[in-house]
Amino acid sequence: MDLATLVVDVVIALWVIAVLVAVLRAWQARTPGLAPLAPETRDRYVQTWRQIAATFIHSPHEAARQADALVMSLLRERGHPLDHERLPRQMIDARRSRLVGEERGETEALRQAFLHYRAAFERAIGRAGREAAPDRRREMA
Repeated sequence: MDLATLVVDVVIALWVIAVLVAVLRAWQARTPGLAPLAPETRDRYVQTWRQIAATFIHSPHEAARQADALVMSLLRERGHPLDHERLPRQMIDARRSRLVGEERGETEALRQAFLHYRAAFERAIGRAGREAAPDRRREMA
């Protein structure tokens, strides 16, 4: 075996290793399958969400903090990784808006944060949760 063949073989081997490492990292970074919730647990989360949403008008700062805690608890219970990089996009956006609202005292930023929290909650609670918490918006005539 001459030197050129050896170099080509080493380059091919390194390329194969790099591809395997990339596939392994992609597999580890995939979105995890969430564990199902028992109906009683789902109902408890939906009821708690409704209570938090009802307090938003009178205490938007506290409601946003409670919404964050509730959604994080739901994600934890369903087995979702809680490191910042792997949180759902809605949670990252909600936290960013909440910080802006708290720093500047802007209720609109807190409202936007709450909408993001609601989207994260609805996605995490699953289909049955949306049926249990119907959209209460009214249509304009």
